[in-house]
Amino acid sequence: MMRYSRQRDRIHRYVRESHAHPTAQMVYDALREESPKLSLGTVYRDLNQLAEAGELTRIALPDGSCRFDGTLHGHSHIVCERCGAVEDVEVLADRFGGQIERQTGFRLSTLSLVMRGVCPACRGDDAAGSAAGKPKRV
Repeated sequence: MMRYSRQRDRIHRYVRESHAHPTAQMVYDALREESPKLSLGTVYRDLNQLAEAGELTRIALPDGSCRFDGTLHGHSHIVCERCGAVEDVEVLADRFGGQIERQTGFRLSTLSLVMRGVCPACRGDDAAGSAAGKPKRV
């Protein structure tokens, strides 16, 4: 069990309230004005401790970087290949469980994917504003 820390609590709250799936740098940039003694190393350490404790989800991206998510229920993510935006996607494990078990013999307990694509804003679609921030269901 982690000891209470005001800084860790603020970092945790920021990630839970953010829909941007922030990086450690994004969290640091957002909080350093209100917490001038906060260091980037502390942010990295606290984010990783919170993820290891199951309080946040660490999203390992294909480029080796990590983003953090305060939404703990099972879901997947899609990352824009151009701007790096990350969105939640609800991929239903029950749609794939039987197929995965037939192919591998594994019984699926959780499903977490990181998909890549190009977001509506980067494509210049008119739908960019209406789709932002809402989980997509696949």
